Amino acid sequence: MDEYVIRARIRRLVFVSSALSRAMLAGDFRSSFRGRGMDFDSVREYEVTDDAMRMDWNATARFARPFLKTYREDRGLSVYLVMDESASMDFGAGRTKRETAVLAASLLAHACALNGVLVGGLFFGGGGFEHFEPAAGERPVRVLAERLISGSRMQGVRGRGSQARGQPGSDLAGALEAAVAHLKRRSLVIVVSDFKTVGFAVPLALLARRHDAVAVLVRDTLDAKPPRVPFLLRAMDAESGVPRLVAPRSRHYAETLVAESRSARLEWLAALSAAKVPSMELDAGTDPARVLMDFFRRRRGA
Repeated sequence: MDEYVIRARIRRLVFVSSALSRAMLAGDFRSSFRGRGMDFDSVREYEVTDDAMRMDWNATARFARPFLKTYREDRGLSVYLVMDESASMDFGAGRTKRETAVLAASLLAHACALNGVLVGGLFFGGGGFEHFEPAAGERPVRVLAERLISGSRMQGVRGRGSQARGQPGSDLAGALEAAVAHLKRRSLVIVVSDFKTVGFAVPLALLARRHDAVAVLVRDTLDAKPPRVPFLLRAMDAESGVPRLVAPRSRHYAETLVAESRSARLEWLAALSAAKVPSMELDAGTDPARVLMDFFRRRRGA
């Protein structure tokens, strides 16, 4: 990734971050998702004027007298970015998938800073996880944005078994499980990935049960369409690391690539449908700012 180019693109996008921040204002934004904006606080004994629908039946059975659940209003909002840094994200015709993901995530982070929204993240790829605690203010956002741009490990909290970025393979399922274990308060979790992996459907559903979740699919035209070159290519699968000899102009290879792409997309859509997770899609030809603003405006009007 050319850091100079990506920084220049982000500087241009920051000018529209105020428009995005208005599209995702904390109050309207919170109500556009399934959460009710209330966090569990404690239990107390039931009184005659209380709502019986809020009875805590476990405490009632344990103490043989009626108890009630109490809640406190959650006026804040935390945004947590789960960023895919696996080797397949370095692929792309023109702008790589990683660059597209960085542009979108940096724009979101700056919009959160303008709204006073807590923003943090989790980076995964090559078997390791790196956490950035959700925080508000310009300095934490600058640190997170620098991490997004440079791809180097800085002030995050590294998970066990972390490996160097860029190694083959991605553990999206493990990253989603780590996000659930790490986040103590209900948050908006935005998963940015090309989803070129398997086994993430159940962890995604479990994440969506505790948090508001959004899936951002970063794709590229070459994912389903081979490059037009007349010779054989010695290549390596970015996720598995398995070497392959491919013939891009071969009809069989092209048909296989299209079939695999369709199968992966159907699996992705099935996982989203089962977990009831909304989504958006980005590629090298899309404007991240426009896609994000359109998404949040649709959610607010839903």
